[in-house]
Amino acid sequence: MLYRTIMVGENLESMQCEKHFESLFDVDFDYLVGLGKDMPTILFIDASKYSKDVLNDWIFAFTNIILINNNPIRAFLIRGYSEELQEFKGYYRVVSSYKSPRQIVQEIIKNVNDNLDKMIGNSSRIIQMKKMLVLSMFYDGSIMILGETGSGKNLLAEVVAKLSPRGARPFYSINCAAIPENLLESELFGYKKGAFTGATSEKVGLIEQANNGTLFLDEIGDMPLNLQAKILAITENREFFKVGATRPIKVDVRFITATNRYDDSAMRNDLRYRLSAVKIDLPPLRERKSDISLIFDEILEKKGYLVKFENIPQDLKERFLSYSYPGNVRELINMIEEYLAVNDVVQASVSSSMSKNVKVLAEEAIVARMVNGTSYKDFLQEVYKSVSQELLLQRSEVLGNDINEIAREFGLTTRRIRDLLAELNSSARTLALDDDDE
Repeated sequence: MLYRTIMVGENLESMQCEKHFESLFDVDFDYLVGLGKDMPTILFIDASKYSKDVLNDWIFAFTNIILINNNPIRAFLIRGYSEELQEFKGYYRVVSSYKSPRQIVQEIIKNVNDNLDKMIGNSSRIIQMKKMLVLSMFYDGSIMILGETGSGKNLLAEVVAKLSPRGARPFYSINCAAIPENLLESELFGYKKGAFTGATSEKVGLIEQANNGTLFLDEIGDMPLNLQAKILAITENREFFKVGATRPIKVDVRFITATNRYDDSAMRNDLRYRLSAVKIDLPPLRERKSDISLIFDEILEKKGYLVKFENIPQDLKERFLSYSYPGNVRELINMIEEYLAVNDVVQASVSSSMSKNVKVLAEEAIVARMVNGTSYKDFLQEVYKSVSQELLLQRSEVLGNDINEIAREFGLTTRRIRDLLAELNSSARTLALDDDDE
């Protein structure tokens, strides 16, 4: 489960959720405060029968309690059968429509799920990223995506934009590395008629087109420094000049940026600080290989093929799962196209990272024995314990703590799985207490 939902109001009764309260005055704040912080919570409130003053008082109490306890809770105030309105207030959003409260809530949940489903995968890294997307869906400031080339930054940026308060407004994207400097300025800022030779008419740039919406700047580190300074000015002053213009144009644009360089020295520090209030780390495909079969099946299903990853020959499975994918998802898609064309994959050399990891661990064992006197037997037992615990944590998170399913995967009894999880939780609490003491 990526997030939990709580419903408030008679009209929202019987909808699938974690908890239902009959009215606003029945909401148990202690219950909200006691919710686990490991999972985002979305609160849906049928606000149709409450006055604005009552709602303001309740929201004031709600936001103060949530802020004090740092609980990841976001609230939608639903006004059914009312004039359409979208109002954004930080920790909550007011959504009005001519539709019923139930219909509004169902549409919001469907929009959230549909957009999260675009990021294919159920590995622990992807699940954590999806939870962060739910938490940040109320945030209207700048977001920076960190990820390698071909990992899906453009798709992620679109998902972030669709989940945000500007989701229904324009979304534009541009790859700063793919356009020459002299054209990039014109594409972004536009120009006045006669600004230069060949400017026979006025051009509206992407920044102006994205007014009140979102503009995604991919590979912003490849943007020339003089244009970076102009982007910085927009974030500060909310205005810009077209090429050849003498008067500024006011604009309200949300910037989502991306770079494939984690320490991008080509990017101005002041711009990086301004655009990276929230950072989303998009993992490379080699760090989430358990998602390869899901991506494979999704692509073939969209193309109308009935074949599934589990049905392809074993040697092809090994090639798909063992390859390191320097080109990430984009390269995987090309390999799938190759498979569809010639029923084989010849471009991927099977070079599993397992052998490299084994060599590194062997060296670590030798060093541990030389430095600390650790026996090889103790070292191997610690490696086994650490890998087992990490695997158990990842799979329990992916499987939603379904004890029966976890036990089936690990070939252990449900009682043993419960004991192992309890041991892990106890260790985590001890570490947290030690951190607090420091």
